[in-house]
Amino acid sequence: MKSFFIGLMTILLIACSMSKRPDTDFLRNQLKEHTLIVYKDGKTTFYDERGLDPLLIRLNDGTFKDAFVADRIVGKASALLHVYGQVKEVYTPVISKPAIKIYEKYGIKYSADQVLDNILNRTKTGLCPMDLKVQDTDDPAEAYRIFSEE
Repeated sequence: MKSFFIGLMTILLIACSMSKRPDTDFLRNQLKEHTLIVYKDGKTTFYDERGLDPLLIRLNDGTFKDAFVADRIVGKASALLHVYGQVKEVYTPVISKPAIKIYEKYGIKYSADQVLDNILNRTKTGLCPMDLKVQDTDDPAEAYRIFSEE
């Protein structure tokens, strides 16, 4: 019986490590505590910086290449940076219609719980300032240039 249990646990661990992404309920709960989650090569990494910082800090080190990313809120700016970082798939509780257009244009698979017309600023008095900066571009490299010059 003990060897059966060990064998079963081994199979479960292998199956979990081979899955393409963590469970959506797990991600949804973790995004209450963290701002960005990256799942790559069987490893899950959590980030807690605000805004676009968790993306901008790591865009050039390969963190996002072919990774599954869970992001707390996805507007056009973060979608462009996901594309620039070459993510494979994205989950978010909240996404904007302009972000969806970016993912569809670049063939990025995504899932979301809620779709909004736009992401608003923190005081809900206007559009997200990051999305305003990229409202006139659909080019991920241009978006990266805009944010890296700040």
